[in-house]
Amino acid sequence: MLQQIDSAIAFSVVMLMLSLIITAIVQVITALADLRGRNLASGLGNLLQQMEPQFRAKLPDGSTIAQHIADVVVRHPAIAHAGTRAKVVSQSELVSVLRDLCSATPATTIDQAAKEKLRQLVEARVPGGGESAAVAQAVLQQLDANLPGQEAQIRTAVNAAFTTVSKLEYEVGQWFDTVMNRLSDIFTRTTRVITVAISLVFALLLQIDSGQILRQIVGNPELRARLTAMTDPALSQASKIFDNADRAKEALADVKKNHRDKNTDPDKQIVAELEKDSIDLSSCVAADLWFAENPKPILTANAVPQEFRTACQNRTLQAVRDDYEGIAEIQANLKQTDLSIIPAEVGGHPVFDTIADWWASWFAKRHLAGVLASMVFLSLGAPFWFNALRQLANLKPAIAGKVGGAQAS
Repeated sequence: MLQQIDSAIAFSVVMLMLSLIITAIVQVITALADLRGRNLASGLGNLLQQMEPQFRAKLPDGSTIAQHIADVVVRHPAIAHAGTRAKVVSQSELVSVLRDLCSATPATTIDQAAKEKLRQLVEARVPGGGESAAVAQAVLQQLDANLPGQEAQIRTAVNAAFTTVSKLEYEVGQWFDTVMNRLSDIFTRTTRVITVAISLVFALLLQIDSGQILRQIVGNPELRARLTAMTDPALSQASKIFDNADRAKEALADVKKNHRDKNTDPDKQIVAELEKDSIDLSSCVAADLWFAENPKPILTANAVPQEFRTACQNRTLQAVRDDYEGIAEIQANLKQTDLSIIPAEVGGHPVFDTIADWWASWFAKRHLAGVLASMVFLSLGAPFWFNALRQLANLKPAIAGKVGGAQAS
């Protein structure tokens, strides 16, 4: 029984390490391709098209007005670091940026046709828009009770003040949460598709045969023991690659240290403000959104949110380098076990000497079945194998205790 558990643990270690290599590659692709920024631009484009049908018109370059405005918004210097796209934007920030883009002197370049359509949206008014209508009604009731006999004049004045809002603000308020709530799911699905695609290519090109791997583990007690001993290091390496929360915490610590080192009165106030509030540091994106939704004069005046974004980007780049080093460490650990993951021969014939050899190996039915199984196993993702390995590692002592008790009796 213990041999079967050890074999399952050893196999899970191998699958986890291979999956971690794929996960690290996906994270590098996500960072280099700026998928989160592109995802935000796509969501804003959908939002703008939902707000105003005229934004669906095409520009000379083939993009729609909505797509052009969205791309300009995510690159706006107020919310994005130079050369990159913003990863998150709040409703109030979006309205402010859109107002700036249709102003006489916008902070960035925008197509004139798109600017004109956006200006029309800003200047258009919506009577009884959103919460303003409810506020107006509450004010009317209060004033009518306190100033009897002047209802008509009061109603005219209150309606003029409260019951029309900018169409831009009204439409953003109507659709912002609906569209933004879907972006996280879209990003997750995108990264999942990339993970599956890389898993398939990885197993296919290298002809990784999970059946052959399992046979080596079952038939070689020393190999099985070495792989089982790698359980804790494999789980530790997985935790490092999975964990994104520390990046936000470390970035905030970098910002605080920078201002502590300056040691001026404004810098002391900035540090005090950052330590006073409970900032959401579950991720860089969550913290960035917190800064957007909780503006503090001392922080915005000193460009602290932008400084935090830069610190987070630096930490992300460091994480990419760490992922690369992690891949090298995983490869080195697997090499030390003498496990043959990439087959040199199949059925007594070489696999990678020539293209013809590589293709001929696919006609070995057992090998083909093993590679197809590897595609399925690796596409499950590193989190699946992380949980499987952790559960097996926790299960082993209980089984060992029962086996030992049975033998003693």
